Formats: sequence, C-alpha cells, structure tokens
Amino acid sequence: MTRQSVPPQDEPALSGTGQLGPIGDRPSRTKEIYEQLRLAIARRELVPGNLYSVAELAATFGVSRTPVREALIDLSARGIIQFERNRGVRITQSSAQDLKNIFELRLILETHAASVVASRLDPATESALTTALEQLQRATTTQDDLTYWSSDRSFHRVLLEACGNELLSSIVDNLRDSILVRGTTSAGRTRTLQDITNDHEEILTAVLSRRPAAAAEAMRAHLQRTADSLLQQERDGDQS
Repeated sequence: MTRQSVPPQDEPALSGTGQLGPIGDRPSRTKEIYEQLRLAIARRELVPGNLYSVAELAATFGVSRTPVREALIDLSARGIIQFERNRGVRITQSSAQDLKNIFELRLILETHAASVVASRLDPATESALTTALEQLQRATTTQDDLTYWSSDRSFHRVLLEACGNELLSSIVDNLRDSILVRGTTSAGRTRTLQDITNDHEEILTAVLSRRPAAAAEAMRAHLQRTADSLLQQERDGDQS
C-alpha cells in the first residue's frame, strides 16, 4: 500500500455524526466532514483495512467530492488514513504496542502540563477549562458522543496550551490521532461517559485549588485508566 500526498481525482467520501449520514452543503462542511469521519473511524463504523471510495463517501454525506477529498487529505496528513491510487482509502491500523507507546508519552506531557497550569492558573484558563468541563457534563447527560469527544479534546488542549509551549498541544493532538481507530474514549465498553467526566472533574478541582501535585496525580490516574480500558478492549477483541 502506497501513501499518496494527494488522493486520486475520482475518489469517494464518508460521513458520520455517531452514524454515517447526509449533512448537506455548508461553508463549514469540510471541517464537519473531517470531524465526523474521525468519529466514524474511532467508532469503527469505518473499519481498518476496508477500502472506501471518495464517491461512496460523498454520496453518504450528500455533498460533492471536493469537501470529502479535502477532509481525507487532512486525515492522511495525520496518518489516520492512507490513499491507494485509483482505488480509494484505507483506515490505518495501529497496534496494542502503539497504544502503550502513545500513553507513555501522554503521561509524561500531560501530567507536567496539569502541574504547571495548577501552579500559575490565570482567569482566562480557569474560564476555558470550566467551559470545557460544562460541555462534557452536558454531553454526558445527552449521550452526545460527537460533542463529548470534541469537548474532551478541548479540555486537554486548554491545559496544554496554558503551559506556554505551543508545541505541546499539537504533539498530543497528533498522538491521539495516531491511535484514533482505538476509539475516541474508552466509554461504552469498559467505562461510561460519566466515569470519564468524573476524571475531568477531579483534574479541574485540583487545578482550580492550585495544587500542582494533586493536579498531576489526577491527570496521571485519568490517563492510566483510559489506557488500561483501551488495552482491555484490545485483549477482548483478540479473544472474540
């Protein structure tokens, strides 16, 4: 399989809001298609190893091929999918070892970030973290996976960006994307959305009380539980 920087001109597209379906033509459709494709991949509605055409995906979304192709190019740049010339795209498959490696790095980077932010919390960061947590709580109540996934990322991104190192957030985003097919979160199988929201509440409580060690520990516990849950899902899948 050869990865192409630009997809073939007659490829198809995808869609998904929890389930694949039309979203219509809108100015923001490329970004929305991109996000829904990521969710569909994470939920395994788009299966690793299967071949998908741009035309097929575009028809599913109810849009032209152009925004679908643009979204797929972005996904390819992040290593989430691979183009096969004149055939379509395949979802990149990661391994259990990839999962372990990613969380080892996230534990180092994000526990540090939580500690730093707790030691120098400012009003803007406090407001942004509180807003992200409120969005997580609402999405937990409504069981809105797409909003939950986005809000989860926002929460972590705010913490990382507040450290003052602009590379941290992009590095962690790329790490998360590289194991996207392992799931948006561990929810629905070994943990519930409420379990994961509780983790974020503990992190925020420690940060808001300006306790660096407690914030780092809350983040470590959250990431370790998530890694353990995803690895358990991997083992369960191997046995099924």
